[in-house]
Amino acid sequence: MSGVVFRDVLVPFDGSELSETAAPFAAEIARRSCGTVTLVRAMPEPVIVTDIPKHLLAQVTSAARKELEAAAARVEAVGAKTLLREGLPADVIVREARSRDLVVMTTHGRSGLSRFVLGSVTERVIRLSPVPVLVVRPRRGTLKAAATAAGRMLRDVVVPLDGSELSRQAVAPLAAGLAGDTRLHLLTVVRRRASASEADGAADWLAARAAALGERGLAALTRVVHHDVPAEGIAAYAEHNDCGLIVMSTHGAGGMKEWMVGSVTDRVIRTGPVPVLVVPSPGRAKKMRTK
Repeated sequence: MSGVVFRDVLVPFDGSELSETAAPFAAEIARRSCGTVTLVRAMPEPVIVTDIPKHLLAQVTSAARKELEAAAARVEAVGAKTLLREGLPADVIVREARSRDLVVMTTHGRSGLSRFVLGSVTERVIRLSPVPVLVVRPRRGTLKAAATAAGRMLRDVVVPLDGSELSRQAVAPLAAGLAGDTRLHLLTVVRRRASASEADGAADWLAARAAALGERGLAALTRVVHHDVPAEGIAAYAEHNDCGLIVMSTHGAGGMKEWMVGSVTDRVIRTGPVPVLVVPSPGRAKKMRTK
């Protein structure tokens, strides 16, 4: 990746190894863009934890800072900065995201006040972030595996399109900074019993999108996937074609499909085999930056 896209990458960290598995993906993106990584950790505000003695709260804060700095030191590809901020996790992340280019986070981390679970912190960040959010589904004890996956993340990238302007815009921020060694897989999902004319129309529309990207020096192939459950069709294609990343918009209704968090995008995040880059619509991104 080159250029100015995704040069300032934010990684929420809660002290768990699960949340730390997002760091290698952030580091890979920052390395390609000659950018920086910042690890942020949210701590409860004193007003929320008034029943905890001040000296114990100070100890907890000190331990959290040490864990944060140790995690930053393990981001070997680039130098990582650290931030310790008071507030609820989602609020802290969204607030910090306003001055960043990208958030990279896991779907869950440790339990308690800093729990990262889809439907809680992660989903709230996806809904409110003014910048794209790269969501990684972690597995325990796999920091090394995460680094390997991060290294192949941008080799083959799946971009599901549903015919809407919003879904087409999802590729824009990614394509602006991709190097020539990345191959985009543009696909759309049609019903198994779709007519030949419907499938041909989808293929023609994808071909036009691929041609436009080709003019920008990006290699893109097109596929029409026949499946009655769009999310399953997208995930299966990514897995069977050894792709490293799926790029989707937060919403992009087109035809009979509705792609948004809580529907197709949400299901791909939950069940997909690779990280998912969720891109906000331009209008929402502008609105959230000014809040």
